[in-house]
Amino acid sequence: MRTNIKRLSLGAAVLGLALGGTSLTLINQAQASTGGQATKQTQTSNSINLSQSDAINKFNEKYGSKSIKGIELKNKKNKYIYEVEGFDSEKEYKVKIDASSGEILKAKSENLNADDKDEALDLNGLISRSEATKLAQTKASGKAVKWSLEMDDKQPVWEVELKDGNKETEVKIDAKSQKILRTKTDGDKKDKKDSEKKDQVDHKENKASKEDKNN
Repeated sequence: MRTNIKRLSLGAAVLGLALGGTSLTLINQAQASTGGQATKQTQTSNSINLSQSDAINKFNEKYGSKSIKGIELKNKKNKYIYEVEGFDSEKEYKVKIDASSGEILKAKSENLNADDKDEALDLNGLISRSEATKLAQTKASGKAVKWSLEMDDKQPVWEVELKDGNKETEVKIDAKSQKILRTKTDGDKKDKKDSEKKDQVDHKENKASKEDKNN
């Protein structure tokens, strides 16, 4: 009788382990599946599914056909956002659009100031965002993280921002002729600030020195 009880207990233990293993396997599979979905969602939210033309169409759906002033695409809080600006004879309009889902995140309009002289952006015959990126990367290394297209001194200009580690470089490109107009790194900004600080210190020291002599 004891032998039978032992056999039954041993069988139950083996069965329990088998079921436990199966349950563990199912749990692991479920966790892996959930993790995979989360990763996929993160990647999707960080992608650019909306083209520039689609973004302009979204703007037009909101406010009707207006003169386009500028288009910007940048990564904000791990999400790419389009910002489209337009105007007519009375108002300025701005729309922010999720570049992944196409959802309009924010839209606003305000009265046009009499002093404002907005230039309409002619989108015909311009190089694309990807072409502008390739040209920018011939002048500096790094990944493109921000793009803007607007009129600058009566010519359409792409501005591409490249990031390589802690180094940031802005490259301005004529959107028609493809000419590189300017390249500026964050080092240029730092050097300028350091120079301004040095000039201020020198000015204070010279002023103090003159006051000491007069006294």
